[in-house]
Amino acid sequence: MTLFEEKRAADISLTEVIDGIYGFFPDIEEPDIRFFYHGTYNVFEVKNQFIFRIPDKVFRNHMGVKLIQNELKMLHHIQKYVSVVIPQPIYLSIDPDCPLMGYKKIEGIPLSKCYYSTSNNEKIKIAKEVSKFLSELHSDELFKDAISKGIVETPFLCEIYRENWEKYFEKIQMTIFKSMNSTQKRWITNLFNSFLNEKKNFKFKYTIIHGDFDISNILVDDKTFEITGIVDFEESRIYDPAADFLFYEEGDLFLNELLSNYKGLLETNFKKRMKFLYGRSSLGYIEFGVENNLPNMIEAGFQKLKIAMSKFPL
Repeated sequence: MTLFEEKRAADISLTEVIDGIYGFFPDIEEPDIRFFYHGTYNVFEVKNQFIFRIPDKVFRNHMGVKLIQNELKMLHHIQKYVSVVIPQPIYLSIDPDCPLMGYKKIEGIPLSKCYYSTSNNEKIKIAKEVSKFLSELHSDELFKDAISKGIVETPFLCEIYRENWEKYFEKIQMTIFKSMNSTQKRWITNLFNSFLNEKKNFKFKYTIIHGDFDISNILVDDKTFEITGIVDFEESRIYDPAADFLFYEEGDLFLNELLSNYKGLLETNFKKRMKFLYGRSSLGYIEFGVENNLPNMIEAGFQKLKIAMSKFPL
């Protein structure tokens, strides 16, 4: 399975990349750089040893600087609490024209490149390791320490969380509903109304989360399928831990194993929150694509929406 981000071309030239990292590697040349993928960041391998992340052109400004600084702060804090390897940044530039971060490459391949060729036993093994990581990441100890040390500064309020989803629903009705057919609009409306009208969905134990957690961000040994690392923490923040369990497309076996081995709190409405967060995930692609005139991203969003609608029919 190839994810949209893995097919998307870089939006920054190798010349610009060289200019950005020249201060760290004065001898750098184009053959030393290999493009990996383009999501929120353009990701490059440098000298077969390092990973450099440069924000999408929309974020090559002060927003990108803030994005990188938040990730840097979160990574330094999280690594003390998780047993799996995560990036340890050693290179940083906060030049708004080309903010970037670099770290020693973590060996392994994205799980997305081999997941569908693994056996059921291997899927169970991986799911248990992933569940252990999420249990550590969502732990009370990590959360309380992050609060006490000011790692996360913005308080999380469930009331504001609900208001934000109400505003988001209003926004997408004005911006992207015009691109949808009646069945799609009805499905999305039902998804949001069912979520917003249930008070229990806004009474949950929030934690530090990864925030962009899927099988592309889980690195594994391609022979043993042992997890070698977890990457891409740019969206790590205080949030609903259900957001880190959106593995519906990986099958019931994997998802059930994740949930059954998880040490955090699974409230009675945990799966309902998972369903909503998974269902609306496609809308981010469509919305960003519409706002930035990216037809391929819009198409990818509609493909994700189609899958979600098939998994949770009206």
